[in-house]
Amino acid sequence: MTLSEIRQRKQELGYSNETLANLSGVPLGTVQKVLGGVTKNPRQKTLEALSAALQSKPGSFTYDYPKEKPAMLKETSFAYSAEKRVYTIEDIYALPDDVWAELIDGRLYYIGFPTRTHQKLAGGMYLTVANYIRSKGGKCEVYIPPFGVYLFADDSTYLLPDLIVVCDLSKLEEKGCMGAPDWVVEVLSPSTGSKDMSIKLFKYRKAGVREYWMIDPAKQIVITYDFTGTDEKASIYSFEDAIPSAIYPDLLITPASML
Repeated sequence: MTLSEIRQRKQELGYSNETLANLSGVPLGTVQKVLGGVTKNPRQKTLEALSAALQSKPGSFTYDYPKEKPAMLKETSFAYSAEKRVYTIEDIYALPDDVWAELIDGRLYYIGFPTRTHQKLAGGMYLTVANYIRSKGGKCEVYIPPFGVYLFADDSTYLLPDLIVVCDLSKLEEKGCMGAPDWVVEVLSPSTGSKDMSIKLFKYRKAGVREYWMIDPAKQIVITYDFTGTDEKASIYSFEDAIPSAIYPDLLITPASML
């Protein structure tokens, strides 16, 4: 297949970049670059792997994608590979500037390109929360990716939430937030939703995050967790609801107004 045929076939099948990466064995970062037009002259082996994955039945395909580091990536020490190994914060630092990933329990989770709806919701949340804090003369600060969160104030867990609010300013360094933010917001996507609703929920709770929101554009719902008291409180709202914040009780947010 040509590159244009690969793009068309991927769209016909409804595959995400992550799905195509898993089926083909081609690293997600490489898939994103090739299909996004960043890589102008993809390697023939890469095109063959993607073509084979798109011509096979889901779940029935494996391809021995070459493990050696492509020559075009000589500028970075990070070895793109389909093989499983324990990753470290150094692998995060070695990623190209246009490739984002999170580090959880020695595994890298690549972050795909956000959709327009995702951007509207994340941007709307930032403006709403930041303007509220400013209007109250608050000291807390609001950040969006790629501002990293070293969740346990070490190199074990590195996350890139869609929005964080940090009230303990001593946690803030130029490279990111060293420790748990007070409030974390994630906008869910098909490729990251399960991780945000399970692994990251557990990590945020364990680290001491006080409030966690998961915004689901597909279902038009928001799931909120209030960890401020002795008993955890979980609530589900629609996009039309005026949703209260746990750490700012007089702040009400209606996601539908952001779309």
